[in-house]
Amino acid sequence: MRLTLRTLIAYLDDVLEPTQIKEIGQKLEESSYASSLVERIKDVLRRRRLTAPEVEGPGSSPDPNSIAEYLDNTLSPESVADVEKICLNSDVNLVEVAASHQILTLVLGEPATINPNTRERIYALGPISSDHSLDTTSVNESDQSESTFEPVEHTPSSPLRNQSPGSQQTVPAEDIEPFSSRIPDYLKTKPLWKRFTPYFLVLLAGAVWAGLFFGDETFFPELFSGRDTQTQLASNLPENQEVDLSATAKQPESSTDLESPAPTTPVQPEIQPAPKTPDVNSSPSSQPVAMNNKPPAFDAPPPADAENSATAKVVPTEPPVTNLPSTTPKITKNGETLTPTPPATAPDKKTVAMTNLDKKPKTPQPPKIELADIAEQAPAAQIESEDGFFLARVDKKHELADKNDWVILSKVSPIQVGSLVASPEPFTARINIPEAFCKVVLLPDTSVTYIGKNEAADMGFQIQEGRLRIEASRGLNDAKDAAGPTLSIKVNDELWRIELVTRDSVCGIEINPVKPTKPGETLGPDNYTGTLYAYSGMIRFSDGKGKVHTIDAGQWMSLSAKDRAAGIINPSDRQKPLRVPHWVEPDYKDNSYLSRRLTAAFVKELNDDQLVSLTMPAITKDLKPNISDLATKSLSLTNRYQALVKVLDEVDHHESRIAAINGIRNWLPRDPNNGELLKAALQKQFSPEMAEIMERLLWGFQTTDAQDRFISGRLVEWLEHNHVAVRELAFNYINQLTGREIDYSAIATPTQRRATARRWFSQIEKHGALLEPKEVPPSPPTKPVSPPQQ
Repeated sequence: MRLTLRTLIAYLDDVLEPTQIKEIGQKLEESSYASSLVERIKDVLRRRRLTAPEVEGPGSSPDPNSIAEYLDNTLSPESVADVEKICLNSDVNLVEVAASHQILTLVLGEPATINPNTRERIYALGPISSDHSLDTTSVNESDQSESTFEPVEHTPSSPLRNQSPGSQQTVPAEDIEPFSSRIPDYLKTKPLWKRFTPYFLVLLAGAVWAGLFFGDETFFPELFSGRDTQTQLASNLPENQEVDLSATAKQPESSTDLESPAPTTPVQPEIQPAPKTPDVNSSPSSQPVAMNNKPPAFDAPPPADAENSATAKVVPTEPPVTNLPSTTPKITKNGETLTPTPPATAPDKKTVAMTNLDKKPKTPQPPKIELADIAEQAPAAQIESEDGFFLARVDKKHELADKNDWVILSKVSPIQVGSLVASPEPFTARINIPEAFCKVVLLPDTSVTYIGKNEAADMGFQIQEGRLRIEASRGLNDAKDAAGPTLSIKVNDELWRIELVTRDSVCGIEINPVKPTKPGETLGPDNYTGTLYAYSGMIRFSDGKGKVHTIDAGQWMSLSAKDRAAGIINPSDRQKPLRVPHWVEPDYKDNSYLSRRLTAAFVKELNDDQLVSLTMPAITKDLKPNISDLATKSLSLTNRYQALVKVLDEVDHHESRIAAINGIRNWLPRDPNNGELLKAALQKQFSPEMAEIMERLLWGFQTTDAQDRFISGRLVEWLEHNHVAVRELAFNYINQLTGREIDYSAIATPTQRRATARRWFSQIEKHGALLEPKEVPPSPPTKPVSPPQQ
């Protein structure tokens, strides 16, 4: 079998026989040019910025009819060579031919679907009479005059329908089918009761609702004013049924009371005083410490729309008792009102009983719980995925998993303090905290830890990387301008407080890790960049060092440690977004066709309660580049660096290798020991020489390296390396350090790669390095602060 371009395209679309596939596979192993051509076809199919060839005018060769005949394998051998030459010299024509063949394979490979009702109606027609037969002679003559293709010969006497004996006719010729029976059901007029039934049900539901609403005396008390109010008055009495207030008020004075030297009144039941104010002079052990006290660093100014605490009135726990005589003098001591004991007389039984109420022996109180003894716990929360799955760190239930493994979940699950959860791309997870009246949304490619009580707030999240959207949720009785929730955000060792000043506040937080630029580099507090966006309401940000910033709706501020230390809230060297990114908007979701199709395809590959270490590495070897890329990003999000090293060596997709490189470089500076772990993983996967090269490339380079002759020569030399991952890394660093466009492809032929390397070697011979020692590298293209919308 000849190894032509059309044969390779058919081989990639899997339309050949098994013996032919085996034969072509052997030829690909023997021919380096054919294998490179296969990689080139895969590459142009993945490239999204290639345009379509011109249909007319200059550059419109070849003719579309010739391409159609070429795909149908009906083109002459001389023309086949011309078409293949044009396709090999132009990526636009090559991708057009390959994509058209792929589409035709998918369309023609599926059988046509015929409606069973249509099939039965066609069979029920039976043979046609000679009067209704069409004269095919005129049809053939018109075809011959208008078409350039070879005409199809038909017998003039043969009808278009198949002849069959008259005995097989199921419908008599004289029986004419009524026209109404041929009208589809959806075109027929519905009966009157079917048309008015929905309206009747709606009216019935409205009448029931109106009856329940107007029958509630809470909303319309004037309609029920004639009812007996005895029950309502009884409900206003104190709950203590042991004291008969009416009997005490109407009790006549006894003779003992008249003979007493001082005027006395019946002892009144002690009314519960208002809540006590803490005594400054009291010892710390006698007063409980407030649970919501914050250090001075996190004491933010009160909001402008908050109610003044001086005008707030204290509501007693029980309604006060009125219309009681009170002649006994009152003594105030330490903010408490005391009633003096009356003289020793012979009180009646009721008086003695009520007096003893104040002299009950005090039960021993439990010891006061100080703040230091309180366990760090947060309000109850639960996590759920909006469109698929989320990831959670494994617990002791999984015997086959190590302590750093993750599990794939799809059901609503409660999360505790210290729970590490993540939302892999392309899924979105939602964390509901009912007690705090807020909702936290994890956007795709985000990993956080739910933390408990700390100096900033009673709950919060520690962000490893990704994007969070925090939405305040109002209760049924909350006003629109009521105070919103307060959360703490922790990044590395920094603790912040995020206050949603109003109940309609919505904000977004984005944290991106910074990659290293030299071996063994420790970035410290500058290992991330971050941004805080305010979509609606007002957001108050406190960094724990006495600095408080207020952000209004539509504004943003930088969360990077360098910018905040310099007092720069909105850096001038960054392009300010014209609007808040789409992902900060509440209920935002990418409902495009490609996103929904990609999400559905990835969901089919996952199962509930499976381990990431056992599932994702197998999915990275999927033939579909998008699915393999998503699995690799999930491994990066969960810090599975051993699996990422295997992706660099074993996966053929360019997108997956780039995702693995970014995941390893994000993970490297998080711990000083990660460098040794990476070195051991590379030595286990590659040869010693290859492991050394990969380790140096993964640590990265900086501008001074581009001014060094030796390092510059190594980078250019690696453009011709046998391993594709080395070539891709070297190409990325040269482009990043020099800022110049490079006409280079890591999957190009060795001859093309060698030509590019020679041009860069000439650059090094001329200037001594990729960059001259005094040359200032051009500034990288300015990127918007907001990430690409998803």
